[in-house]
Amino acid sequence: MIIHANVFSYLIALAAALILGLALRLPLLPDKPMRQSWTISAVFPTAVLAVGFYAIVYELGYQGYIVALFTGIITALFAKLILEKVVPAPERDGEEEGSHE
Repeated sequence: MIIHANVFSYLIALAAALILGLALRLPLLPDKPMRQSWTISAVFPTAVLAVGFYAIVYELGYQGYIVALFTGIITALFAKLILEKVVPAPERDGEEEGSHE
């Protein structure tokens, strides 16, 4: 069974984003309840963005292990420093979503 080298590149980008995200003190998982949490964590959206950004870079013609490593590093830094400015958390009006009267 041959595993394509591109799969390893995705794993490298994913691992680099997770490890650097944890090193930058991002929480591993978002706050509970997870579906309504806007907490930036190492698993979501950092890891998902790392795989997505590497897919974009790969389609642009840049590929390889070093590119995957840099993509993971840049994604973790982006998630820690810039993401909340780009996509701010929604304002809460104090009402619960479940109470529709």
